[in-house]
Amino acid sequence: MNKKNIDKETPKYTSRLIVRLTPQLHKEIAEYATLCGLTTSAYARKRLEGKYPKQRLTDKEMEALNSLSDARGDIQKLFGFLKGRPLTERENILRSEIFMKRWRTSAEVILNRMIEIEKYLTQ
Repeated sequence: MNKKNIDKETPKYTSRLIVRLTPQLHKEIAEYATLCGLTTSAYARKRLEGKYPKQRLTDKEMEALNSLSDARGDIQKLFGFLKGRPLTERENILRSEIFMKRWRTSAEVILNRMIEIEKYLTQ
């Protein structure tokens, strides 16, 4: 994107609004802004627009999300591999004892990781 397009998309904040807050309310707003990864001004602007900024994920939550994403990718690869095969070949693959043992081992790893993530998120 060139600079002209960026300038058109970014609103220019030129008006100022001064608000008096209690120290406690100011502290709460600053904490919420930090949780959302925003400055207090940006957080206040969003709230005044009627929006609810989302809280950033913690490092542990990001790790859990990445693990789920990896598991989803592995499952998609398996389905993609099987989908590209003719029906008779798919049947032979799924009847293969070696394939099923490997698939079961992989599935157990994925399911165990999902259980760990679920436990973490429900604590």
